[in-house]
Amino acid sequence: ARARASCVHHPQHAAEMSSPAARERCHDEEEDEEVAFVARRRAPMRRVAAVAAVLATFVGLSVCLVLCSMVLRKLAVASPSARGVSSTARALLASEELRDLTTDNLMALHGPSLAATGRSSVRDRVSLGFDRIQRQLEQSHPDAAEQLDRLEVSGEQQEAALRSLRKFGDARMVLMSRSVAEAVEDNARDEGGDSAALQRRLSDALAPRLADLFHMHAEMSTDVPVDPTSALGKWHPQLEVDMSATRRLSVLDGITGGVSAHAQALFESLERQLGGKMPKAPARMLSFESSYGGSGMGAGSGDDGTAKFMDCIKAAVPDPTKVCKCIADNLEKVVQMVMAYVKSKTGA
Repeated sequence: ARARASCVHHPQHAAEMSSPAARERCHDEEEDEEVAFVARRRAPMRRVAAVAAVLATFVGLSVCLVLCSMVLRKLAVASPSARGVSSTARALLASEELRDLTTDNLMALHGPSLAATGRSSVRDRVSLGFDRIQRQLEQSHPDAAEQLDRLEVSGEQQEAALRSLRKFGDARMVLMSRSVAEAVEDNARDEGGDSAALQRRLSDALAPRLADLFHMHAEMSTDVPVDPTSALGKWHPQLEVDMSATRRLSVLDGITGGVSAHAQALFESLERQLGGKMPKAPARMLSFESSYGGSGMGAGSGDDGTAKFMDCIKAAVPDPTKVCKCIADNLEKVVQMVMAYVKSKTGA
């Protein structure tokens, strides 16, 4: 409109408006003026849009950074075995996965006594227990502690070590540990701790679990001697477990002993996998069999193996984690002992 007024009212333009060329030139000027006017009006809107785009980009980058940091934090706290990468033996001992696994096992083994305490409190005490073991190792065996700091353990080896600990929370092992603890308590009360009577009681307590013993032995070893059903025949023993008569551990003692047993089993698994590279001092430091002068941790042979197993059990009761460790470490001997007992009952 402003361009049109300029063309019409300016004297020079008014004189020239009679020619077609003048009118076309004036029309072009009008269009140019309108385009410039619209551009001036849209300029602030373009600036707002540009600012909004910059802000949107900034917000998007911020969200991405937050999400990435969360993922990195999770990867940082995840155990090396969960990520399938190599780590050190010391890092495995300090890992969150080991502490969670130990907590779960203790909750399963101790049942109501720890359920009342609550998993969170148990988890905190488990962490304190592993921290204590690390300090003890540094003070008593500084050279071994330094070796653990440098000793590389692959993701597969870490998983194998943790898998050896999961058996403590296995439902089959939990039931067997309770049966064994009851047998030891009954023998101490009724038989004065007689070894021959204890062997009969243990065999009788575990006979109903013979199939479970075979299955667990098969999971831990490829050499399974006999199908248990062939020995059981028509004999059907009844399983009864009464924990009311067994000695009770305090909550703190149960957690402390359980953590030590888990750490010892972890060290022993690493010894089996790594051979001479793994120092023996850490497992030896935590050995609870020293109270009766025998290792009791490996599967013995012949009658001596059975005697070591029974010594181990007597020292372990009433701690269910240690009872489980005695059974697991002597599983082959336990199977042979129960098989002989069942055969004597069936005449097989």
